[in-house]
Amino acid sequence: MAARTALIAIVLTASGPASAATLAVPFDFSRHAIELTAIVKGKPLHVLLDTGVNPSVIDLRGATALGLPLDRGAAGQGNGEGGKTTAAVPTVIPSPNIGGHDFGNVEALAADLRALSKSYGRPLDGVFGYSFLSTNTVLVDYPSHTLTIRAGGTGPDLAPQCRQRYDIPFLSNDNDQFPVIRNFRFGGVEAPVTLDTGSNRSIGLYRAALGIPAIRNALVVNDVSGGSSFGGSYTTRNATLNIPFGIGPFTLPAGRDVSVMPGDGIPGKRIANVGNGFLAAVKAKLLIDYPNKRLALFGGCDAAKR
Repeated sequence: MAARTALIAIVLTASGPASAATLAVPFDFSRHAIELTAIVKGKPLHVLLDTGVNPSVIDLRGATALGLPLDRGAAGQGNGEGGKTTAAVPTVIPSPNIGGHDFGNVEALAADLRALSKSYGRPLDGVFGYSFLSTNTVLVDYPSHTLTIRAGGTGPDLAPQCRQRYDIPFLSNDNDQFPVIRNFRFGGVEAPVTLDTGSNRSIGLYRAALGIPAIRNALVVNDVSGGSSFGGSYTTRNATLNIPFGIGPFTLPAGRDVSVMPGDGIPGKRIANVGNGFLAAVKAKLLIDYPNKRLALFGGCDAAKR
């Protein structure tokens, strides 16, 4: 069963940046998600790193137990791929410590994560999204399962010296802050997709993708499976895509497994969602440098060192 974190609809901004520091920490990739431990007020929290969440999320019960400020008067609704909404209360995660370094306060929404945790297969205490990424630079090394984080917007460049590099224009749809690749290739055509480190899929195709003949004619549906997000549980169709797909030198061959999602997508803006399954399969390093408005993929890094 594919677990999925949500696209949170309420937009908040992050607090001031932490002092500059760079550290490297391993991450758990056993479920094809970027799992980390963050210490908050002395308590270890199990969190995900997700470019598809805005701002960030913490479990409501955990936030209450930690005594975090909960602005219930400003409560709203968060939503995700399941199509439903869930109550979301603005809060602040104070100075999370990752790998021995304290980062700046992280604006978040407190929501009930019990259903998502059950689908995911282990308890989730939170998801660090845009409000964390907007003030820190991160290099996700999928081959080594290592995360390098540079706190604040200045300091050593995290871009590795590799044989392959592809820079991704710093774009999002309608200011939702989720990174968009406008020219993702499907066979001989290009279409826009979102880049989502909270998805454990290779790629999730929305209904808008099926309006593109090159994709529709190459798709073979096999069976169905379930997924879950802040928007509730939903059903996806497991399929095979018999054309290559990718970006720049980072391409997977025809015949790879993909998912067909229940959402409509937006023709011309978002026809699919690319997740960790793709990034791991192409053995990429992903630079997420929101403070300096940069995104890039790197490959062939070991070969470049020889």
